[in-house]
Parts: sequence; C-alpha cells; structure tokens
Amino acid sequence: MNEASVRSSVAGSIRRVTMNRPGARNAMSADMRAAMLRALGDAAADPGCRAVVIDGAGADFSAGADLDELSRSRESEAAIDYVRTFEDILQAVEDQPQPVIAQVGGAALGAGCLLVLACDLAVAGTDARLGIPSARLGLVVNYESVQRLVGAVGLKRASDLLEAGHEVTGAEAAEWGLVNRAVPPAELHEAVDQLARRVAGRAPLSVRASKRGIRAAASRSFGPSADGSPVADFDMMAAEAFASRDLAEGMAALRERRRPEFEGR
Repeated sequence: MNEASVRSSVAGSIRRVTMNRPGARNAMSADMRAAMLRALGDAAADPGCRAVVIDGAGADFSAGADLDELSRSRESEAAIDYVRTFEDILQAVEDQPQPVIAQVGGAALGAGCLLVLACDLAVAGTDARLGIPSARLGLVVNYESVQRLVGAVGLKRASDLLEAGHEVTGAEAAEWGLVNRAVPPAELHEAVDQLARRVAGRAPLSVRASKRGIRAAASRSFGPSADGSPVADFDMMAAEAFASRDLAEGMAALRERRRPEFEGR
C-alpha cells in the first residue's frame, strides 16, 4: 500500500492492516477509509491469505471519526460520505473470507470501537479504553452496529455504552464480551500474532464456512444467495469442505499424530 494513512504488510499467510495516523490517534479520515477498503479488498483477493489483523500505529487503535475533518465541511455531504464509507468498511470486514482479528491498544472509541465489534476476533491490552460516545456528540449509531453490540454484550450493557456513554478498560471489555481476551500491553502484539498463526494454521475451507455460519447465526439471516435459499451458501461451503483434500489431510494427520499441511482445497 502506498497510502500514508494505512500500511499493509504480509507475513506468510497473515496480512496486517495498520491504521497509520498516530498523530491524530488514528482518527478515520476520508483517505484512511478509502485505503482501508482497498487493503481489505487486496486481502480478500489474495488466495494465500488466511487471516487479517487490523491494528493502529502508535499508542491507539483508533479514536474514531476525524471530527476536525467533518467540522471543516459546511455541507452535509461530508457526514453522509463518512457514514457510507465507514459502513462499507464494517460490511467488508463481515464479508471478508478470512477471519479478521482486531489488535486493540490504547483508545478504541466511537468508530474504532464499532470496528472492533465488526471483527471476528479481538484481543485488547488490559489498559485499553473502549467506548461509543455517540450520545455526547448527538450522533446515532447505525442499526447493524447496535445489533452487533447487543449480540456481544447484552441489552443492559449496550444501554450503558450507548445511552450513558460508559467507557471500559480492555480488561472489562473482555469480561463484557467486547473482545475475546485482554493481555498486558507489552504482550499484546505477540498474543495477536499467536492467535493469527493459530487461525492461519487451520483448514481454510472449514474456517471460512465457520465464519459464514457464525455470522448467519448472529444475524438470524443470510444475505440473498444464488438460488434464494437462506442456508444455501453455508450448505455449499460445508459440502465443499467435506469433499476437500484438506479433510483427508486432517484425518491422516490425526491418525499419524503430526501437524496437518492444509492447502485450502
């Protein structure tokens, strides 16, 4: 990636997408949102990619929307563009064929917190700060993000975060279900790398079908599939996995007590 606002790097089968505006606490400018979409698209199109990590340069994951950028505009188009492009990012994370892992250090506020919620997995530093200060700004979070939040933390805690503007530490976020686990800040990068390597080492067809099924169970509905059946996509992916060479390899490795070598086919 050439965009200064986002860095993308590859280590084996893992892609790391880094929000790169540390001086602005990785606030999501228009350039960053466009670059994020391109980076996710590149990962989705890479047949060798098996896991995606999203993190932030410097001390923070992301402090949210670039409010200075929005306030400089006298027209509503900037706010409309922000909502549209940010929702495109959240949808891209959900639609990403690979699992997406958030590495949450420092502040993950507003849009930053909503991005963490959209990711499949998340690990936070114990001292991280997560919250959605929309009510303090007069904003309203879109319905899909509210749905993700309620699914993650439950009705009462979602009300605390949205209506009261409560913020939680990384350790509390793990207790609440906002992230999978919290680790000491010095261990965060390695903990995420270990998780990404573990995901990348599993059978890709199985992992991708599992992601699809989990998303469907959470939303109670698939998007429209080719034949109109609400479970056709998942059934097709499951059938592909059952007929795959990877399944034969996984069974053989289990019998032979060795590490499987999955090919994604």
